[in-house]
Amino acid sequence: MSDADDEPPLPDDHRTWRLIVEQGQLARFPEGVIVGAIRANYRREGVDQMFVREMIVFISDRMLSVLRGEISTKTFPDGGRAVVEAVHDAMLRALLSPTAADGEGLRKWFKTTLRKRAIDHVRKEFKKMNFMPDMVDDPGGMVDPRTENFSETEQVAYVQRIVAALRGKGVRDVFELHMRGFRCSSVKGESISSILKIDPDTASKRLASAKQQLEKMIGKS
Repeated sequence: MSDADDEPPLPDDHRTWRLIVEQGQLARFPEGVIVGAIRANYRREGVDQMFVREMIVFISDRMLSVLRGEISTKTFPDGGRAVVEAVHDAMLRALLSPTAADGEGLRKWFKTTLRKRAIDHVRKEFKKMNFMPDMVDDPGGMVDPRTENFSETEQVAYVQRIVAALRGKGVRDVFELHMRGFRCSSVKGESISSILKIDPDTASKRLASAKQQLEKMIGKS
């Protein structure tokens, strides 16, 4: 392929993909396109698997690069290595499985699929660590000082863990917006009441319920 040719070959065009690998041009293509080529040619009869393995190694390295950016080195005792390795291994298995939904997800939404699975694994690790909320109120909403060094993925997993534990009609929605910095009511912009289309008193009562439940959680930790 020439440098001017930016159009990727069809996933099952193994001869062209082999040439791309031999010429060291994989980096020219989006990860999802390469995933599609791997899934179309892995263990395919009559197709040389040497270049397929090289594509797998390339995508494996890209996965690790994305995941290391999603997991903070300060949150877990091992610097997040176990979480990164667990997600990476699961995603490699999905990549090579013709029936895995995440394999197709990697083809369509490479980074988004990796991030979603990273969130899932972080949430599980928080549960194992019994990482319970330790919230304080500040002008931007309730915060946990321990999350200061969290990555965005860890923040999402943390919020999901807290919100999932809350009970009561509309309490989760109100608290999630509160953590994003919205007030129960506001004359200058969007508020919890305006977003959820509830009156400010109802928003305040639901937020108070969430805080009471959090206090009980903290007492159990």
